[in-house]
Amino acid sequence: MNESATYDQLIEQLQQFGLKAYEARCFVALSRLPQATAREISEISDVPRTRVYDAINVLETEGLVTVQHSNPQVFRAVRIAEATDTLRRTYESRLQSVRKTLETIEPANLDDASEVDHEIWTLSGRQAISVRTKQLLSEADTEISLLVDTAVVDAELAEALQEATSRGVRVVVGLVGDSDEFDFDLPNVEFVDPTQEFLTCLGFLTPSLTTEVESPSAESETPISLSRLLLIDRQTVVLGTNTEATRATVDEQSVCAIGETNGLVVLARRLLAPDCFSAIDDA
Repeated sequence: MNESATYDQLIEQLQQFGLKAYEARCFVALSRLPQATAREISEISDVPRTRVYDAINVLETEGLVTVQHSNPQVFRAVRIAEATDTLRRTYESRLQSVRKTLETIEPANLDDASEVDHEIWTLSGRQAISVRTKQLLSEADTEISLLVDTAVVDAELAEALQEATSRGVRVVVGLVGDSDEFDFDLPNVEFVDPTQEFLTCLGFLTPSLTTEVESPSAESETPISLSRLLLIDRQTVVLGTNTEATRATVDEQSVCAIGETNGLVVLARRLLAPDCFSAIDDA
C-alpha cells in the first residue's frame, strides 16, 4: 500500500470514529509535526485555512489537540497513545448510549405477525460473523459442537470456548486447515479429528479433508470452503463459508439457522452432535 492510499485509509478510519473529513485531515497533519500554526496545517492537509480553526476547535473539545494561545496560535496533537485511548473511550460511550436508547424503544406490533418454529438468517463479513458466533457461545446451556478453519480462530473465540466449559457446557471442536495456525491452550475443550468418515459427506465444503472429492473443473460452479460449522444446544446452527477468493469486499458468508425442526439444524445434529464425536473417539 502506497503512502497516499495509507493516508486515505487513515482518514476514513478516523471518520468512522466520528470525526469529519476536515477534522481527521487536520489531526493527521498535526500528528506528523511537533506543532503547527493554522497556515502550516492548511498547507499539509489541504484544508482551507478558514476551516482549520473550526476543525481544531472540535479536536480540542474532543481532547485530541492542545492549543497554545500565542500570536499566531500554535496547535499540537496529543500523543498517539492518548489519542487512541480518547477515541476508544468516546466510541465506547457512544455505543453504550446507542444500546441504552435501543433498549428503551417500544416494540412495534404488527397485526399479521405470526410465530414460526424455525428461522434462517444470513450474515456477511468475518467480523460480524465472529461477533454472532461468540454471542451464541456465551448463550450455550449444555453443548457446543464446532468444526472450524484454524484461520478464523482468534483469541476471543478461544476465550469464549474456554469460558463455556467453565459453565459446565460440553465443547467439542474439530479443526480444519493448517494446525500450525492454532496456538491456544484449551484444556477443557474436547478436540476430535475431522478427517473421520462421518465427515466425508462434507467433502464439497472441506475438500482438504478427503482425497475422494475431485477438484472442481473450470466449467463447474465456484467451490466453497467451510470456515465454520457451529451447533449450539442442538437447536442453533451457524454455517460459514470463505468467499474472499470470489468476492473483493466480503471475506466470509454465513447462514444462521434456529429451531429444533429446522432442516439445517437437523442435518448439523446428525453430523456434529457430541454423541457422533463420542462414537468416533470410541472406534
